[in-house]
Amino acid sequence: MARLIDSMKNRALHIALSRASDPSSISRHAAWLKEGDARFQGRQPVPSTSIQLGKDGKPERVVCAAIQMEAQAVASGIRYVELVYRLAAKAAAVGASIVVFPEYSGLPLVGMLPGIGKMLASTGSLDDAVSQAGGAGVGVLDVFKLLGPYVERAYKEAFSSVARELGVYIVTGSMVLPDDSPEGELMRATGYVFGPEGELAGRYSKAHLMPIEAEWGVKPASSIPTFNLGGVIVSVPICMDATYFETFRMARFAGADIVAIPSANPEPYNLWYALRGIWPRVQESQVYGIGASMVGRFAGWEFTGRSALLAPLELSPGGDGILAQTMTSNEEDVVFAEFNLPLLHRLRAEDPLRFNLSLYRKYLPSLYRSAQSSRSAQIVQTTEDGTKGEN
Repeated sequence: MARLIDSMKNRALHIALSRASDPSSISRHAAWLKEGDARFQGRQPVPSTSIQLGKDGKPERVVCAAIQMEAQAVASGIRYVELVYRLAAKAAAVGASIVVFPEYSGLPLVGMLPGIGKMLASTGSLDDAVSQAGGAGVGVLDVFKLLGPYVERAYKEAFSSVARELGVYIVTGSMVLPDDSPEGELMRATGYVFGPEGELAGRYSKAHLMPIEAEWGVKPASSIPTFNLGGVIVSVPICMDATYFETFRMARFAGADIVAIPSANPEPYNLWYALRGIWPRVQESQVYGIGASMVGRFAGWEFTGRSALLAPLELSPGGDGILAQTMTSNEEDVVFAEFNLPLLHRLRAEDPLRFNLSLYRKYLPSLYRSAQSSRSAQIVQTTEDGTKGEN
């Protein structure tokens, strides 16, 4: 009897999650939101309207926006698409063609799990809530795996529908989702790029994990892809990826003019900590940068950050590399700026970085192999000692 009851409960849970993440309902609601939005009355979205093309047909100017999103649990995909639309529409209303959301932008969809809201309110962290709900042996990754198929379809449909309704490119940020590997068991911090007709333009995953993500069992990616958005080449490393100069160097070599960094920093805002990330990478690589931050309190975390549109020092009016930045580090906001691509290309031609490729080829492969061997030896040693190594 107990097994039958558990089976019925499990079936009821999946039925509830299926209804909460229904793609057709999400799509219809997005269309309804757009239809009732006075800012767009009588105005049909035109794909990449603010990407200005030159005489040669190449992009010259593009308005981009960074979404500073407040973490808040939602009970359904319909509530989630309302959140996404409200923020993206602010960007579209000022003419943005490329809109970037923060890391863990899909975290609110954890609220689709029945009862999780009360658990999160009564416990100090997501780990505690999961332990309370599932008992011993159940971890955060187990919850992500359970919710994975439902979160993924609600997440993708919400952003696809909003991109289509507003006629913009959307970089979704990220969420821990099932990998598309043959075994289907891997979970990665993954995001998507949707085009102005709602089409899927690309997928990317986080390559450098935070310690807590590694402890959960999230797997890192092994590449930093670039995407062609209306002729503009964009790369999307995620948060911790910007701590390492190699990711931006790879993006630059791959032809990127814009590098977008979705981030979610679970710590009080500190300017000097923030300078570990996107600002110095933009200066080192001569690219435009979009930093989109998650803010607010969620599951015991306090996310902070100041979303910004960045440029090489020489291309910023104040000489500080900042084109636009949010005023606060803990409140929802949308910030935007125009990127002048010919100006960027002229800077690169007049003041090239002069990458010493022969030096890199000579030393970097052996240095990385040495570091990898050292790291492997450290992991083996900590395992033999019965202690837990750092991630």
